Amino acid sequence: MARATSAGSGAGETQGPSPCRVDALVAEIGSTTTVVSAFAGLRDHPATTPRVVGQGVAATSVAAGDVTLGVSAARAELEAALGRPVVPEVTLATSSAAGGLRMTVHGLTRRMTARAAREAALGAGAVVKYQTAGRLRGHDLGEIDAVRPNLILLAGGVEGGDCDTVLFNAAQLARLEVRPTVVYAGNSVVCGDAQDLLERAGFRVKLTNNVYPAVDELDIVPARHVIHDAFEEHITHAPGMERIGEVVTGGILPTPGAVLIAAERLAEEVGDLVVVDVGGATTDVHSVTDGSPEIAALMTEPQPHSKRTVEGDLGTYVSAPHVVEMLAAQERPVRLPPALPQSPDEVAAALTLTHFAAVTAVQRHAGELAHLYTPTGRQTVARGRDLTACRLVVGTGGALTRLPGAEAALADARARGGGERLLPPPDARVVLDRDYVFACCGALLQRFAPPAVTALLRASIRV
Repeated sequence: MARATSAGSGAGETQGPSPCRVDALVAEIGSTTTVVSAFAGLRDHPATTPRVVGQGVAATSVAAGDVTLGVSAARAELEAALGRPVVPEVTLATSSAAGGLRMTVHGLTRRMTARAAREAALGAGAVVKYQTAGRLRGHDLGEIDAVRPNLILLAGGVEGGDCDTVLFNAAQLARLEVRPTVVYAGNSVVCGDAQDLLERAGFRVKLTNNVYPAVDELDIVPARHVIHDAFEEHITHAPGMERIGEVVTGGILPTPGAVLIAAERLAEEVGDLVVVDVGGATTDVHSVTDGSPEIAALMTEPQPHSKRTVEGDLGTYVSAPHVVEMLAAQERPVRLPPALPQSPDEVAAALTLTHFAAVTAVQRHAGELAHLYTPTGRQTVARGRDLTACRLVVGTGGALTRLPGAEAALADARARGGGERLLPPPDARVVLDRDYVFACCGALLQRFAPPAVTALLRASIRV
């Protein structure tokens, strides 16, 4: 391996350490921390076992006006630990540093097209700030203008069904003061009319498949891809992020979207699972499952195979004050923990917040059994997400992977016997993303063979 030399070195000068050549360097730029990870063995798998060469961690530097400062600091920590510079074949990135892609979603009915649109948005890593069903009113337009969304998702009508509502809503959106990109994911019969109407008003319009093409049928994956593309365009506006785009190979994935991609790949090998990511600002829950056959027979509405929910009031740093307000008085920590807890008291406070965030987020993600009383007697129905077939619960994110004893938070997120919530079963296996690679693996799957990346995932969770 060639040895690195300092600039302008000549005869007799001391050469520097040889570089550490790796397959990939992945920067995960979060709301509070930035992690840079180096990976090797991906190209030569299975002859060579894929592995994490090293990681560096630093505070995210959005507040300083340049996210590259945090990335550089994390990479410097990585290289200091290795004792030599890192030379990657590819450099990738995921990010949630810009606060996520702000979206509003609008559909025909709340339990059908509006819900399908929301599933598509959340699955792509967006943050849904406002949602409507039916015809937009003047009040709705004011709310949308106040949110100032980066993207609007417009849906409505099954294929060949209602046309009037989605066209009416397109005309209403044309009156907005803001001009975000509009993704049209409604009845294709009138997609051209809606596009013309919005483009004449100065909107950029992207067309994709109807998210609810037929009753009891969801088709949200194409919309997810469009939203991913929009995220890449949006993220370059974060302070210093355009410089990240210059050095990465390929696009920048939203971190939640990357985690879901990794979860989907892992589920192909290990079966139905739930992934819980407790962050500084939000707690995300990802599930990959079709539920149990017993509950499926009781379902009143379709569910996607892959689902993500985001809880904007549950986090260990930015959202910590909101979590403390929800805790019982005797459970509240004396002081809020910093972004990177160090002392025993700080760690204990962070663990308290993490435990509450994880349990609450999974409960919100899960559906429930409900009882209806009809002329023929009581009927039991299932609504929402069925997690009862998930035999694996995975914890990722800084809080769950870095704090000691975090497994207890996930263990308490399982069902405890009885109850109406469709939670993971009491004997579901609880594991942690000990190498902190889930988001990285979502990015790696864009460039490397799935078996190699899956090997990294399985090694991290020890499965």
